[in-house]
Amino acid sequence: MSSAKSRQAVQNLTLCGLRFLGVDVFFLTQHRDLLAWSRLMRRFGFISLFALCIIASAGAQSSPTNEPVLQSLDDHTFQLGDVTLDKSDHSIRFPAELILNSGLVEYFLVATNGKTYESLLATSARPYHIHLAMLLIGSKSAPVTPALRDAPSVPFHINRKPGDTNPPPPAVAGDPVSIEISFANAGRSQTLSASDCLRDLSTRTNAAPGPWTYNGSRVVRGNFLAQRDGQIVAVIDDIDALVNNPRPGHDNDQIWEINSNALPPLHTPVQVTFKLLQHP
Repeated sequence: MSSAKSRQAVQNLTLCGLRFLGVDVFFLTQHRDLLAWSRLMRRFGFISLFALCIIASAGAQSSPTNEPVLQSLDDHTFQLGDVTLDKSDHSIRFPAELILNSGLVEYFLVATNGKTYESLLATSARPYHIHLAMLLIGSKSAPVTPALRDAPSVPFHINRKPGDTNPPPPAVAGDPVSIEISFANAGRSQTLSASDCLRDLSTRTNAAPGPWTYNGSRVVRGNFLAQRDGQIVAVIDDIDALVNNPRPGHDNDQIWEINSNALPPLHTPVQVTFKLLQHP
C-alpha cells in the first residue's frame, strides 16, 4: 500500500473511531483539530484503532443514546462525559465520592453500578469513557492472552483460599499508572496517592507505594465488561476491572483495609487522577 493510501486508511479509521465517540467530525475539520487527532491515532497503530472503535461501540450498547460529545477544551485537553484527558501530560481525571471510610475493601474505585459495598470510592464516570480516554493518551492495556480470552465472562474475581500454600498467581499485566485523589479538607486542598488510602494488614503499614496496573478490562460478545459490571480499580485480582493491584497479596481479600486516619469525612467529593507512567 502506498504511503498516501496508508495515510488515507488511517484517517478513515480515525474518523470511524471519532464517530463512535459521537464527535462532530465537520466541527473538528473546520477547527483544524482533525490533523492533531489523526497524529494521535497513528501512534496507536491499526490494532489499537480497531480496539478503540470496538470499545466505543461495545460501551454504547449499555449506555443511553444521548451520549456526550468529545469536546476540545484547549490544544491538549479534552472532555468525554465526566472524564477530562490531558494528552500532553498523559493523564485523565474525573470526579468520585468517598463512600466507605473503614473496614476491608476489594476495590478502590467502582462505578455507581459496581460493588459499592466493598469499595472506597464510587464515580458517575462511565468505565468505557475512562478506557477510551486512556487509549487516547497512549495506553496499550493488557495483551490478549489465551487465558485472558478464555476466562469466564460472568463477573470474574480471584481470591486466594485460606490455607492455600501454592505460589500466588501472577499479577494482571498492563501499563503502569499512578493513581491519586484530591479533595478539600478543613478548607485546605489535599492530595493522596491510592496506596496512602489503604493499609496492608500483612505488613501493618500503608500499602506499598508505586504504580498500579492499567489492564483495560475485556470485550466479550459485544459487551465491555468493566461497563457492564462497574468495576474500575480492583485491590483484589479482577481481570474485568480497568485497573489492578500489582502488590504482593493482590489475591488476598483479608489484608487490604481502608486507612481511615488519612481520609476526609464520608461522602466527601474527590477528584481521581490516573497518569500513564510509560507512553510512546
